[in-house]
Amino acid sequence: MKFQVKALVAALALSAATIPAHAAMTFAPSGSSSMILTLLDFNSNMSATFDLGYSFDSFQTMVEDTHKTGVTSLDGLTKSMTFDLASGDYADAWTAYWSTASATTTKWAIYAADGSGTGLDSRGIISTYKSGSNLTNSNQLQTSIANFNSYMTNNNGGLGTISSNHDSVDNGASTVATNLSQAYAGRAVAYGSTGRINGQGHVSMDNLDTSLTVVQQKMGATQASAPSFNTLGLHGDYKFTMNSNGALEFVVPVPEADSYAMLLAGLGVVGLVARRRKA
Repeated sequence: MKFQVKALVAALALSAATIPAHAAMTFAPSGSSSMILTLLDFNSNMSATFDLGYSFDSFQTMVEDTHKTGVTSLDGLTKSMTFDLASGDYADAWTAYWSTASATTTKWAIYAADGSGTGLDSRGIISTYKSGSNLTNSNQLQTSIANFNSYMTNNNGGLGTISSNHDSVDNGASTVATNLSQAYAGRAVAYGSTGRINGQGHVSMDNLDTSLTVVQQKMGATQASAPSFNTLGLHGDYKFTMNSNGALEFVVPVPEADSYAMLLAGLGVVGLVARRRKA
């Protein structure tokens, strides 16, 4: 009898494990938001939003770990990671987007934010960077986070979308086919006509088949000075590359040739000292 009960419990646990997770996007005003990829084509009034499975906090942690270990995977070899937007849970939104959008006029950007917390540099934005300068003050940053959130919220709820599965899968996607939708990425509260987040600060978007540096802007809750603005984690020129075939790649910076030369020279000196001590 005990065996049958245990078997039944195990069967129920296995059944529960196979039910799709309901993990809609998270938002910055209440903490660490989801990291999203946006595709935008003004000419056809099309946009698409992809939840990349990282948050503002978890992406920073991953970068810190990558800086320490030099890898982004457990095999100890991988120097980059790739998201396939043309397959899996992303496929429907990807296909729906290209039903009208053009690769030659499509632009893309990455975004994540944290709009809560009271400590030093507790709030901020992680984004791609093309050109332009930083936001001029902390109020702009906070306003930008709050307004951009409405774009994410409407995509999360599927408002005005022709394809959306954010509320039914772990890392979903949505597509909008009209600039009248509150979920459209070309609205002023999102990327507007300038490619800037909420129309402020630097240009975050670029054409397909290009690479963009990842930057962060941080501030405290009551910080009066302009937000800090630098490459992600101060660890180097991390980049995202977005290809027209659906491959989004995060590339880990590798040492320059002169850095390798200095490293080899240093190892040579260490080896020479070790040999002399042994002698």
